[in-house]
Amino acid sequence: MKERLNWMLPSVYVGRMFSTDVRISWWFAIVPLIVCPKYGMPLGLAFTISLYLSVLLHEFAHVFVARWTGGTADEVHLTPIGGIALVRPARGAFGMGITAAAGPAVNLLICVAMFPGWYASETLPGSLNPFVMPIGQLHTNSPEVWRDLGLVLFVANWILLLVNFLPVLPLDGGQVLRASLLSRINPEFVNRTAINVGMFVALVILIVGSCLDLSQVVLIGTFVLTMNVVQLFQAEISESSDNSEYEPDSSTGDESHYDPSHIESSEISLSPLEQWRERRRARREQQDLIRRTQVEQQLDELLAKVHEHGFQSLSEQEKKSLQSCSKLIRERGKSES
Repeated sequence: MKERLNWMLPSVYVGRMFSTDVRISWWFAIVPLIVCPKYGMPLGLAFTISLYLSVLLHEFAHVFVARWTGGTADEVHLTPIGGIALVRPARGAFGMGITAAAGPAVNLLICVAMFPGWYASETLPGSLNPFVMPIGQLHTNSPEVWRDLGLVLFVANWILLLVNFLPVLPLDGGQVLRASLLSRINPEFVNRTAINVGMFVALVILIVGSCLDLSQVVLIGTFVLTMNVVQLFQAEISESSDNSEYEPDSSTGDESHYDPSHIESSEISLSPLEQWRERRRARREQQDLIRRTQVEQQLDELLAKVHEHGFQSLSEQEKKSLQSCSKLIRERGKSES
């Protein structure tokens, strides 16, 4: 997990699945502390486990689709409202959009499969309310316990679907919005436009919650507004760093193609807008260089394993990663030539 996320997303490493590191946030401990006193230990633990499994499936949907598009994925970080998948989908609006939509799509499929209308239609109104639990306790007898577990699983995925449906960064809805904006407006204004949309959504939620006197809605609006303020702050830092003197990232192990002296000498004849665009272009080149270095490092590790143990020693996922890395490097070689 990136160091800048550690302070607000403390987590513990729980293992590695499908060539991906899995970390679970300490914030998950809040879930049983909230639901167990209200609904009892059996129902509270059932909801916590259902939420954990749903988030895990949600995040690995991002991982698998990102790799399917030709990108890579290294780590997933599980939190109660979803997670953070450290994935790098294929470049372009389609790769970004379909990768972001994959997680909510899995939650939607589970909601359809566990829809209360199939087996417990009398609980349907309560099940569709994300602020209440459709049952008061978990039954212990065999016929009813499976019905209750199905309802709990539906509620967990319904909440995740509604939360991630919001067009707010960094939620999946905001990522899908950003991907759609890439094909419609200048890429330089995509993030700021997405943040403005998130601010508007937060204000609407706050107004509705205040007018209807719903503390849960006000809490959600406050949470959405906070996330957008963080995104805005990060955007301001990013733009400020574009205006500062460039320092190479020693962790990449390679020299940058970006020459700051070239920009300094040419900025005299450039307008402020052109200067800003030139800095943005140089920053994108640096990000591409970092990504290429990571891909080459992953390819070297896989080739070393093949050399030492043979091609059959690779797992199916490692074989796919080897093919995608090789394809990406070949495509970049053709484009550079």
